Parts: sequence; C-alpha cells; structure tokens
Amino acid sequence: MFTMKKIFTTLSLSTLVFLSSMAQNSTSSETPIRKCGSPKVNATYEEAFQNMLQKDEQFANGKKATVVYNIPVIFHVLHSGVAVNANSATTGRNLSQAQINSQLAILNADYRKLNTDFSTYVTQSAFTSVAADVEINFCAAKVSPTGTVLAEPGIERISVSSKGWTALPYSMSYIESTVKPGSSWDPTKYYNVWILEFGGADVGTLGYAQFPTIPSGTSPVTDMVGAGGAANTDGVVIDYQYIGNTGTALASAPYNKGRTLTHETGHWLGLWHIWGDDGTSCSGTDYVTDTPNQADENYTCPTTNGAVSADACAGSTGAMYQNYMDYSDDKCMVMFTAGQKARMQAVMANCLRRKTLTTSTVCSTTGLDESNSDITFDVFPNPSKGEFFVNVDLLNQQDYTITVINTLGQTVKEIKQVQSNGGSVKVDLSDKAEGVYFVTLKSKTVSKTKRIILQ
Repeated sequence: MFTMKKIFTTLSLSTLVFLSSMAQNSTSSETPIRKCGSPKVNATYEEAFQNMLQKDEQFANGKKATVVYNIPVIFHVLHSGVAVNANSATTGRNLSQAQINSQLAILNADYRKLNTDFSTYVTQSAFTSVAADVEINFCAAKVSPTGTVLAEPGIERISVSSKGWTALPYSMSYIESTVKPGSSWDPTKYYNVWILEFGGADVGTLGYAQFPTIPSGTSPVTDMVGAGGAANTDGVVIDYQYIGNTGTALASAPYNKGRTLTHETGHWLGLWHIWGDDGTSCSGTDYVTDTPNQADENYTCPTTNGAVSADACAGSTGAMYQNYMDYSDDKCMVMFTAGQKARMQAVMANCLRRKTLTTSTVCSTTGLDESNSDITFDVFPNPSKGEFFVNVDLLNQQDYTITVINTLGQTVKEIKQVQSNGGSVKVDLSDKAEGVYFVTLKSKTVSKTKRIILQ
C-alpha cells in the first residue's frame, strides 16, 4: 500500500473549475504533447467528496456487495454537413460508425481490465497487485430521448448549420455556452460524449470532462450544492482525431488507441490526475492511497516495455506511468487501481445524474423489464465464461426468440423456439469477446431483456 500524499489546503474558491482539459502545445511539425490546462486538485471540492466517500462506507457497514454498473453512451458527432467518413479515412470530422464502435470497445476493455496490453506494460508486482477491474460497463444507446430507435446505436450526427451554430472548430467557452446546452440528452439516462474539433484559444486540445456533482442534503453530504457543473453541460468532449483506434486516430499517434476518452471518463467519474497537479514538489495528492506519490506528469513511454520509470517522489517502484490518469502515450496507459475504483464506484452510487444511469433502459429498444405476468426468464451462470442457459417460464405455449446483442447494438446470436412450453435453452458465446451483452426474449405479447457478463 502506498502512503497517502499530502493534501492541499491553500486553494482559493476563485480557482474552482470543474472541467478537465488536455491541451497539446504543438505545431503541425511536432509530436503532440498531452498537457492539461485545468483543473488542478481542488481542496474544497475534495473535502465534500471525502465526506461522501466516508458516508458511503458507513452506509455499507463494511458489507457492501460488488456492484457492476452499466452506463449508456451517446456520441454527438459534430460536422459541417459532410458525408460520413469511409472506414479507411484518416481525415474528416464525421467519423464512421466503425471508428466510434472501436472507441466503445476500448472503453469497456479498459474499465473491466480486459485490455490485452496490460501485462506488456505492468511488470512491477506492486502495481499488478493493485490493478483493478472497475466493474463499469458502457453500452451504445439504442433509443433517443423521444423514443426513436437510432439508426446507428450510440450515435447522433449533428450538422452544425442545422443548429444555427457558427462554423467549426470551437473553443471550450463556445462549447460550454452553446454546443452542450443545445444538444445534450438527458444526463440522468445518457453519458453525453461530444466529438468535434477544438479551435480558437483551445486549438490542439485532446479533450475535457465535467466532474461529478456531489449531492446536497443529508444523503450523503450537506455542502457543495451544484459543484461539478450544470446538468445541460454534463459529459465529456473529445477532439475527433483521438477517438478509438481506427479512422482519424490512425494519423494521431501517440494518442491513437482511444485512451483519451478513458482518461476523461475517469475525471467524469471523480478521479484527479495521478500526480496531484503540484508541480514537482511531491506535496500533491490524487486522494487515492494505492497510487504512488509522483513528482509530475509523465509523457511518452519508457523505451523498454514495462520498465521502471524513475521518479523523485515515488521511490523504488517508480512512477505509475501506466495509469490512465497520467499523461503517458496511449500505448502504455493500461490500468486503474483498486483505490481509483472505489472512488468511481462511490460516484456511481451517490452522485447526481451518475447514480441513475445504471437503471436507464435506453440501451434496449424494449427496456430492461424485470417482471411480466406472461413470461419470465433467468440467465445463469452470470457472469459466464462463454456458455450459459436461459431458463424460460411461460404461462401458455408460444413462439419466442432469444437474441443476444453486444454493447455496440449488434446481434451476435439468435435462437428461435416454436410452440414452446419454456425450459432451459443453452447459449454458447465462447467465441465472443469478454464484456457485457444483452439477452432479449421476445414473443408476440412481450419483450424482456437482461444483462450478462462474459469473463
């Protein structure tokens, strides 16, 4: 276990900024550098956050069960009235569905510790022992706020002229004042991710996030009402060049593996930068006990994969440059810790707009209905290693179909039963990738969906 870093106590209220941005100081001839403009760790916000964490632990009474949260995502793709990119295109703001799907897959892999590059870059036992499956899944929204089924799950394409907005690219101030309020979907049901091109004072920015809003009142804290930001600006903004690992990302090394959204989602779920934003003094903190103290942010990756990166504050283990909340190149950003997981889980359990996402039904066109008088079913074992059974109870003999859909909204398995009385149906997904899937049972009278995890 690493020692808790010293807590800041001198930030003034005038510095309260709850947006996290990563700006590149680069020209077209330079290799881009991941650099953050704001925020720095804010002690006033964190005091309320720690109060929330403590009450979350008290309510759990040391017996809190593991919770797997599910977050529906809507990607708002902003463009200038141009055609959708071809899958092979490395330029153009109107990203292909394949590129956006690649980003969603990366997000799921990273937050469930299913990323295959983990063992390549994490070799220190002190780090492997604290690496965590955050137990948060992300799924592509399948219906709009009006109930319309989306032609492309998880994607809303916005021609900026149709909104009366100025031409791209956009500064963060214009995004906050105009773009977000003019296009946000209900943040209690959707995780809003805007994809666009940054410009003006913010040209070169990779992305930024809005921090969680800590709840007011006695459940669980009484101060910092509204801290985090407004509902109609809640979410993350990413430059179109740094989404996923295909399309425009192919021309965006070293930020070409989709880790910008992984990083910014960490902020959106309550994580600070790993080094504590203290400017090399070794006095900062990210308020997580199992991340080592670190003098400053890391850029690039060690020449040797998994090598120790010496750091004036970290000791013999070196800096945890492999952490998603550092500034390393995408290729060696590969882990969260158990302490970071605890913060994100507490946010999902308590924070305004976050805690309602896991019960949102927008990733299914039928909704996640858990009871119906005509037909019931269970999925077991869950989690599964690939094979599982759907146990169906019917009041009357009837036809029904079992459909399995992945988080991208794609059907991966379909089984039809004719004039069945129910019983157990075996489903084999052993050839499918690990992650979250949706099992839908549909008859003439009802449609019902449950989630299953493959691991």
